Amino acid sequence: MRKILVTHKVKDIQWWLANNSIEETWGKMGFKYEIFTQKNNNTVAIFAEAPSAEIVEFILTNTTLATTSMKADGVLIETLEIFEHHKA
Repeated sequence: MRKILVTHKVKDIQWWLANNSIEETWGKMGFKYEIFTQKNNNTVAIFAEAPSAEIVEFILTNTTLATTSMKADGVLIETLEIFEHHKA
């Protein structure tokens, strides 16, 4: 499993929590994930474990696929940050 942390802001946090397409995209690719939010803020953090390094690389290199889905979910793409896990 490869671990990543994704953060971004959304237009409407309550709408995003109820309507995001993470399960349809990440879940179907085998990701296990947890969603975190900040109180009174529209920032979202997603901790995810990918089934393989190849799937993470596919997502990182196919930004059109990812951003199309994210824009439909109300994600403010310019705030997107992706962190990769490195063993200490």
